[in-house]
Amino acid sequence: MDKKKIIIIITVVVLLVLGIGFLLLRRSSLEKTLEEVQAYTSYELICNMEMLENDELRSYQVTSTYALIDDSDYYKVELYDKSLNQSQIIVKNSDGVFVLTPTLNQAFQFKSEWPNNTPKPYIYQSLLDFLSNNEVTKESDGYQVIGEITYENDSRVTSQEVLFDKQLKPISVSVYDGDGVEIIKVEVTSFEANIALSVDDFDEETLLTTTTNTYSSVSSSLPLYPVSLMGSVLETEQISTIDDLTNHILKFTGEKNFTIVESSLSESEDINVTYINSDVIDLIDGIAYFEDNQLTYIASGIVCSIYSNDLSNDEMLAVLSSMQSSTIK
Repeated sequence: MDKKKIIIIITVVVLLVLGIGFLLLRRSSLEKTLEEVQAYTSYELICNMEMLENDELRSYQVTSTYALIDDSDYYKVELYDKSLNQSQIIVKNSDGVFVLTPTLNQAFQFKSEWPNNTPKPYIYQSLLDFLSNNEVTKESDGYQVIGEITYENDSRVTSQEVLFDKQLKPISVSVYDGDGVEIIKVEVTSFEANIALSVDDFDEETLLTTTTNTYSSVSSSLPLYPVSLMGSVLETEQISTIDDLTNHILKFTGEKNFTIVESSLSESEDINVTYINSDVIDLIDGIAYFEDNQLTYIASGIVCSIYSNDLSNDEMLAVLSSMQSSTIK
């Protein structure tokens, strides 16, 4: 073997060794950082989030707070709609999961595994799980993670991209549909770990007391009409008043029949807690839950329930998620 071939072989071997060494070093560095951030006992993540829904772009500020207290996980997520000056707050504490409506002094308590029941772009643990289960690309200023993902409450979602800095602080999250269209965009503006928090920061009654007068009391004019009709048309529309509660009843017939009943929540001077024996479905602009073969959707002080023997659960959710004030008649 001549000298030139020996040099080439040595060069290749050296490059392979250096390459493997670099990969092992990078992997070791990432794994070490991941272990460190997974040990955080608290954090506060603040971000701006945009979501494309029915060709409308909705903008929110989201504050996500977490604390590990006495071996229990406490969460609080506030989704603030800037255009309406309204906020939805979801809290998990030792008593359960609560959805708060500050403008009405109302709270709904759920039997739920939230927020671990489905991935969420504003929960840090969810982003770390995504990193652990997908291929990570080292960037000059941090890490990029791209992979397939499904959101239980949004069938459009097929993939996600998350950017972290070198310390694994989240920078941005992009969520895409099957056509590669970005339907959720999250830009993180602040992330602080191991901050001082107590159980009082996650108490539902304390939060209602301190936030009831912070936001505008805004509710949409009834009735609302769905954009997603599932091949049906509005057949009849009625108004029924029982015990001072006015219900708007919309009956749709066609390929799939369904009925929607709408009413307004009443503002309460005292804190009113309603227990729901079901799992909460946390949507961007409201909440929903299945109970007694119906789906109920609550947003901006409006309660909409849908009844159908023809629609699947996903289809019922799609119908109620598309409710808006413009008439379809």
